[in-house]
Formats: sequence, structure tokens, C-alpha cells
Amino acid sequence: MKFSSEFPRVFAALAAVAMPCAAVAAPEPVMVNLPSGSRVATWTLPAASDRKHQTPIIFLHGGPGLYVEDRRLEEGAVFRQLGFATIYFDQAGGGRSDRLPVAEYSFARAVADLESLRVSLGQDRVILWGNSYGAALAAVYAQQFPGRVAALILTSPGMFPGLDARRDYSVTARDKVEYSPAIRDAMGRIDRSAPEAEKQISQVAAGQLFDQIVSEELLDGVVCKGASIRPPVLPGGGNLYAARAISRDLKRVKLPPESATHVPTLIIRGTCDFIPASSAERYRSFFGGTLVTVQGTGHGLIEHREEVDAALRAFVETDLGALRLP
Repeated sequence: MKFSSEFPRVFAALAAVAMPCAAVAAPEPVMVNLPSGSRVATWTLPAASDRKHQTPIIFLHGGPGLYVEDRRLEEGAVFRQLGFATIYFDQAGGGRSDRLPVAEYSFARAVADLESLRVSLGQDRVILWGNSYGAALAAVYAQQFPGRVAALILTSPGMFPGLDARRDYSVTARDKVEYSPAIRDAMGRIDRSAPEAEKQISQVAAGQLFDQIVSEELLDGVVCKGASIRPPVLPGGGNLYAARAISRDLKRVKLPPESATHVPTLIIRGTCDFIPASSAERYRSFFGGTLVTVQGTGHGLIEHREEVDAALRAFVETDLGALRLP
């Protein structure tokens, strides 16, 4: 695999068998200065088989405004066992990555950062594994840079860009969300004028409010109603400024059918996902590929992880195998 001098270290930890939702701490990240101006935390886990492909798989986490959860490193083991290195990074502003000036958070910047990461890696093409909001980011990147994407893996994809559809939380374990006065005030200030808002509430303070609402009010929405399994505890590190700005931008993004590009694509969705099935179908029709539906599984894809891993493995062995990637 080709890596620039920005990627001097790789990590063998967590390269073995995946254990869904296990509490495993990530190794220390490598900080990378991207050509776009962002400084992001990255983790590179090498392939764990004799057959090692040069084309890496880049994980795009959900949010926006969140970060890579430890369990995602575990979930990538299925790819590493089949010869693919997996690369993770906290998108600008979240997790271990540096914060930007609040006026610089945008969906366009997120796309630019992803392209900058590809350039920093020295890769002609990459495989994108987009989860939740990360799937929307992967979709727009693939539409803008079609020659740079070898394949797409979209797990619990977020709302298809430009699709106006209602989320259904009735099938999830989430109760009615009660936003505190503090979070309502912060969101209102940020939406009116983020630079002015930062004079009253810092990115760190707003992020703590965001972490609280995600952990206490939103997290149960990723599992089915009545599920015996609970979502893993999140470590924190969210960025409310990034979340509000990128979410606002994403509502205006359109992917017209005539701009569709077909690449090998796997889409996995659980039947208890609050994102409607029509959204997953839009991804499938835009990119082609296969849509796998996992029964009795929510947006987090944790209730029946063995079925998810089987679908991922089959895609790598068949669709990616047919690409004859170097």
C-alpha cells in the first residue's frame, strides 16, 4: 500500500476477529495536515492476511459533527481478514481532530477534506465505507470524483441527499426527545450566526451539550424497540457547530439522476432503521449494486451483527474480487 510521509505508522491492534460492540480502546491517532487546511486524527489498520490489496477502505463516520467510535475499528476486521487495510479519521471538528474556525464548517469542506485525505494517502482510487451520514458524504464524493472511487459500502445510510422524507422512530427504542433549554439556546444561537454564537458558547462547551443530547436522548434510536442489547456508550467529542452547519448544507444538496455513476456498491439496512427504506432504495438506484435488509436490526446494525458481517464478506469476495484490485 502506498502512503505518504504523513502516514508513518500503522497499527496491528484490532486486526483480528471482530467482536461487535466490544469496549476496545483505539490506539493513539496519527495527526495529518490535509492540503485542504484541516488537521485530522487518523488510524490505519493493516490487512491481516497474506494477500494484501493496495487499495484501502476508508471509513466515513456518521453525524455530522461526530467521530469514529471504537467499535468501528472492530467491525472493519472482516475487511482486514480479506486483505484490505482500513483507514479511519475523525472528520474536522470532531473527536480527536482539530477544530476549525466556526465559519469554515460546511458540507463542501467535508468533501474537500476527503479528497485531500486521498491525495495525502497517495492513492489513485479508494473504497469508501460510509456509515449513516457518512454514506451521504460518500455518495456526493463519488458523484464529484467518480474516477477516484473503486467501490462503495454503505451501512445504515443516512437520508439520500435531496430526499425529503420523514424519519420513523416508532420502530426504535427511542422515547420522545426532550431538548434542554441549554441545547435549544445553543442551537438557536449557532443557526442565527455561528461566529457571533462562539463569543457566548465555545465549541468545547457546545460540544458537551451535543454529547449529552446524543447519549441521553438520541442513542436508543439505533436499536429496535424491545431489543435486549443496548448501544455502546459513546466517549464524547462531538461538535455542535459542525453538526448544524453541515446538516443545513446537506438539505440543499441534490444528486440528479443524470449524474448517477455505477460502481460496485453494497447497501445494508436494518428493518428497524428510522431512516425510511425509500432512502436506501435511492442509493441503490443511483449507484446500482445490492441492497441487503437485515431483519430485527436497527440503525446501529448491532442486534444481528453476524448477518451484517456475512454480507460484507460476500461483497468483498465476489464484487470486489471481480474488480481484480491491485
